[in-house]
Amino acid sequence: VEEGRCIYDNIEKVIQYLLSCNCGEVLVILVATLLGLPSPLIPIHLLWINLVTDGLPALALLLEPPEPGVMRRPPRSPSAPMIYWWSGVQMLWQGFHKGVVTIVAFWWFYWGDDANMHLARTAAFSVLVFAQLIWALAARSLRLTFWQLPLFCNVTILAAVFFTGLLQVAVLYLPGCKTLFEAVPLNMEQWLVIAILSL
Repeated sequence: VEEGRCIYDNIEKVIQYLLSCNCGEVLVILVATLLGLPSPLIPIHLLWINLVTDGLPALALLLEPPEPGVMRRPPRSPSAPMIYWWSGVQMLWQGFHKGVVTIVAFWWFYWGDDANMHLARTAAFSVLVFAQLIWALAARSLRLTFWQLPLFCNVTILAAVFFTGLLQVAVLYLPGCKTLFEAVPLNMEQWLVIAILSL
């Protein structure tokens, strides 16, 4: 019973994580279009985010151990939906946060000057990736906060977030990747802005 509840919980976490991340991506493109801004993300950015940034942490979330108190919960009704209306609202709200900080990052570096386009897109791309990676650590439970969970009870999620973060940095600095992703290297001040917005 405990293992079954754990598996069900983990499926819920992955669904909420992936859908909230996708809501953020949709919001970025929608808001930019409505405001008449250039697209903050190009297709290769979205492909990278959906395959790598979303994929590895989502797989690691499936390995989360049972949460404290899982056996003290009352039984779940077999007819209960996987996603309640409140879960849907939460996903939209979480996606809204990610979308807003991505648009802010884009505008912060763009300022209406097309000469800053590559820098602005690189910043928006990076903020969205790192915001989703940080969110993966928070998505380890739908009931407890990050601080209430033991940090090393799921080493796989820590490894997935760290490895994906390294891949994102590599995309910005490796010569072939920079060209493919139309990215530019960032200085320390720019990284600081990205880190603050991502958090």
